[in-house]
Amino acid sequence: MRANRLFNVVDSHTAGHPTRAVMSGIPSLRGRTVLEQRNDFRENHDGLRTLLLHEPRGHTAMAAAVPVPSREADQGLFFVFSYSYADMCGHATIGYVASLAAMGALPAHFKENGMSIETPAGILDVTGTFEEGRLASVVLRNVPSYLAASNVVVRADGYGDIDCDIAYGGITYAIVDARQFEMPLEMHQVSRWCQAGMAIKDTLNAKHAIPPVNSILFHQAIEGGGRHLVILAANKFDRSPCGTGTSARLAQLHAQGELALDTPYRAENILGIPFTSKVVATAQLQDGRAAVIPEICGMAHISAFSTIVLEEGDPLPAGFLPT
Repeated sequence: MRANRLFNVVDSHTAGHPTRAVMSGIPSLRGRTVLEQRNDFRENHDGLRTLLLHEPRGHTAMAAAVPVPSREADQGLFFVFSYSYADMCGHATIGYVASLAAMGALPAHFKENGMSIETPAGILDVTGTFEEGRLASVVLRNVPSYLAASNVVVRADGYGDIDCDIAYGGITYAIVDARQFEMPLEMHQVSRWCQAGMAIKDTLNAKHAIPPVNSILFHQAIEGGGRHLVILAANKFDRSPCGTGTSARLAQLHAQGELALDTPYRAENILGIPFTSKVVATAQLQDGRAAVIPEICGMAHISAFSTIVLEEGDPLPAGFLPT
């Protein structure tokens, strides 16, 4: 076998959603900040994203965490997906830290002091809990999150008038109460929720939203929190409770007086697996708007240690992605 490219990766899932931590094989990237390095990757190396995440080496739900140097934090990290890029990803951050733990590669000071991670969205403070010397959960304090708009009514094609709030938790969400739809927030209805989510997202971005809405978070009340289903793109949904989505939801609830500081909020995915979360502090954006600092706690589980190969003569060097 002759291999043109080799990538050492660790695959994990965070409450069901996959993360591929790319530990080697990415070329040095230009830029002083993680955002600049991510942009260099997107502009000059996007073929590596499709090689690693598209079929036949990946699949439509695959996400990757790419570590890079940081001048501002212990570690730099950016996020790529089978279909897109994002400035922040909670589930992939958890997956990356769990991958470091599985490799015995956590910083020496992590157990006592945690670590800082620079992302394109800003710097995270990440700690962990340990049981019998092993990492049991990852706790991340996200970037300042805020409610951007309340009671936005969107007339989504095929669904009538839908009420939503717009909030930011590392990326921007339209947050929608699932009771506005006559279908359960369950796995067997995911395709219908994807259709509804894309109708809302497309209409918002065509007529209303500045900045554009990245994803739709449908929620349903449960004891102590909410069940979440996040629609990412056409036929794509987050299997996890969604770290950035939960952050946006916390910002919304706190701004509306429904969630006090340090009050636990259980964010549950449609598989019944939770993140635990809370608002740990308030903050102020540069433009004076109120924001919060969300804390998200979850865990990832390792599924593979692999070497991904691009063999010489492979007819699918960039992979393919069904639509």
